[in-house]
Amino acid sequence: MNWSLEELAESAVVSLLRKKLPGNMRAYTAYSTDDPQYPCAVVGFDEAEPVSEPAEHHDALMIGGSVQVWVEYAPELDGSGNVLMTPRERNARARSAVIDALAVSDLKQQLIDQGVEDIAFSFAQLMPGRRREAADKALVTTLPIAAIVEPVGS
Repeated sequence: MNWSLEELAESAVVSLLRKKLPGNMRAYTAYSTDDPQYPCAVVGFDEAEPVSEPAEHHDALMIGGSVQVWVEYAPELDGSGNVLMTPRERNARARSAVIDALAVSDLKQQLIDQGVEDIAFSFAQLMPGRRREAADKALVTTLPIAAIVEPVGS
């Protein structure tokens, strides 16, 4: 049985984002690149706990994490140096694209439809997030995401 549920869930979310995000946005799983290209979404699940108190080891787990939306903290310029879009506007556009892709009533089914093996989803939800400036001159919005998952297969 494959117990790397966090990594499997990340793969399902990234697969869905790659199909739904505009062509200029990238999607990455956590810990997969040291040099992301902006704008991008980075998906990481890092918390897991049993759904019920008397749960057995093999029962469903609630996993939590985030989808981080990263944009360069610099304006988008045209060939003449005129500002086409501020960092704030770039972040809003990228964040909106991720929310449009994942804040849907059938997110669980869309994740199942990605065909990632060895994992079953019984719940998935994106939640409101927060913005911050990162140390490497990027503007980051962190959108919490949660799912109930369990391993399947042998």
